[in-house]
Amino acid sequence: MIRDEIVKRSADGLMELCGMTANIERYAINDGNGVRTTVFTKGCYLRCRWCSNPETQSFFPEMSFFPDKCIACMNCAEACPYGAIGEGLRTDREICGECHLREKAFSCTEKCYVKCRKVTGEKMSVREIYEVVKRDVPFYEGSGGGVTISGGEPMAQPEFTYALARILTERWIDTAIETCGYAEKEDYEKIVPYLNTVFMDIKHMDSKKHQAWTGMGNEKILNNIKYVDELAGVYGNKLFIRVPVIPGFNDQREEMEETARFVVGCRNVEGMELLPYHKLGRGKYYSLGREYLLEDIAAPSAEHMAELHEVLAGYGIPVYQF
Repeated sequence: MIRDEIVKRSADGLMELCGMTANIERYAINDGNGVRTTVFTKGCYLRCRWCSNPETQSFFPEMSFFPDKCIACMNCAEACPYGAIGEGLRTDREICGECHLREKAFSCTEKCYVKCRKVTGEKMSVREIYEVVKRDVPFYEGSGGGVTISGGEPMAQPEFTYALARILTERWIDTAIETCGYAEKEDYEKIVPYLNTVFMDIKHMDSKKHQAWTGMGNEKILNNIKYVDELAGVYGNKLFIRVPVIPGFNDQREEMEETARFVVGCRNVEGMELLPYHKLGRGKYYSLGREYLLEDIAAPSAEHMAELHEVLAGYGIPVYQF
């Protein structure tokens, strides 16, 4: 929950607010209009089986190990004082899972010269992020781009996200957010006025199936979409609904029609974007020592995606592709 004390802060005060970030991607072209800088926050309450950024799910720094890059120099094993790395470079993830709390956290990565072990997760201030962002302002001005706050789930760190959105907007930088919708209604009320564009996900209209595949029901999400839709009517934000199309989960025509009927009931949605399932994040799961649950699922065909686009067209919903 965003405290009133944060809302009342001056710009200088907001600049010092810190949050956990996973990455800052410059020159991004798929997270809104124009050339953008995407700030990936770290931490999310959902655990979507298909998530392509699993390194952004937890709220603390983590070590990733990419064995295909490893030259077996064993420097990492010698550097780790906690015995997490054993013979054959086997990694004890129970030990690693608490490394962020230790005095010599992630010392294994400091001696990994080929960077096959690296840390994801860094505490950054709004000021530090702005120093990165402002370098790209000429590209925003020339392309109609800006900054997109993504994740993880940015609304899981609402005060940090509020501060970042407000600082960017007050400096005339186009600002967008990508949010799953699982957050507090009051936080959207405070953050939406400082956004130009809002991307929100609808993963499934059935709450039980939603919970089975993401770990949470969808009631809060759908209610928040309705509320943000109302706010968009007040503040003039561009609101887009995104659907990740996952075979076996939500790719049937009837399921898309149910989603379309919900979106048609919203007054200020600009349109929808369908995101076909892919396995590009699979290697990240293995690097974190986690199982990838959708190994046997194939990406939807172009023909099937065209059929789902036709469903949206039948309801008069504009289809976008960013």
